[in-house]
Amino acid sequence: MEPRGSRLAPMADSRRESIPLRHDGLDRPYLLQAPASRGSARLPLLVELHGRGIDAAAFDRLTGFGSLADEAGFALALPSAMSEMWNDGRIRSPKWSVDPDDVGYLTSVIDDALTRVPIDPRRIYVVGMSNGATMAGRLACEPSGRIAAFAQVAGTMGVDAAAGCHPARPVPILNIHGTADDYAPYEGGARHSLRARVMLRHAAGHSVGIDDWAQFWVAVNGATEGPVLGTLPPDTTIRTWRGPTASSDVVFYRVEGAGHTWPGSPMPLPAFLFGKTGHAFNATREIWAFLSTHSAAAPPGDGGRDGAMRSRGR
Repeated sequence: MEPRGSRLAPMADSRRESIPLRHDGLDRPYLLQAPASRGSARLPLLVELHGRGIDAAAFDRLTGFGSLADEAGFALALPSAMSEMWNDGRIRSPKWSVDPDDVGYLTSVIDDALTRVPIDPRRIYVVGMSNGATMAGRLACEPSGRIAAFAQVAGTMGVDAAAGCHPARPVPILNIHGTADDYAPYEGGARHSLRARVMLRHAAGHSVGIDDWAQFWVAVNGATEGPVLGTLPPDTTIRTWRGPTASSDVVFYRVEGAGHTWPGSPMPLPAFLFGKTGHAFNATREIWAFLSTHSAAAPPGDGGRDGAMRSRGR
């Protein structure tokens, strides 16, 4: 079955560079990609956070955001975690001599990208999967208010980190999660199953369950309208909550029977290791369609909810 949203073409028209960056006395370069032909308009910036145990470039091949960036016309930053593991508030790598300040590092990546590419500072987004998803949640919770909207696949946030989550304003969220994920269980808690324990040898702290995470953002964003239910046959249910502004949007995809995977991926993860990959929709396109309709502040003179600022109604 062809997933909703057409396949992504191979990346061709952009330029991707390795950008040197020092943070906390450490060399922490990142990859930066911008459309080759972009005119004079300021670009949205998407910060893409890889999961645990995979590098940034390999993760982008799994998602296809690099190809979509060319097509849709946005800048893409691909930061790298220390030892391929983000300090998301749940995990401490034995390879770290000190806990890295990844919130500070990602903030520095954004600041540096703003000096190199004409970025619209109201349209800075973050997306991640697994450990990258929980790191995206941690960044969205920062009081700086830099993130216009964020998306997570196969992850929520650590229980302890969520207790300290106090965003400066409502932050639109799209979350995609499989019900058979034994690395980041749908109901929350810690990894389970033998394969998850073998693949993730260093245990992480407990994560917030999907339903509790949804209700957390419903409360934070004031999304009192909903949930409105939608379906993408054969396996996906979508819950959407809205509120008084576009920034209230809370959207959660439940993929029945799917594992720790990226729906519609052009390079799906092995099922025997990570579980089933859903194919009812292309997660990359769905995520960008959601993120790109939001900005951190309404345009001057916009006193209400502009239809152009809304994510697609369902």
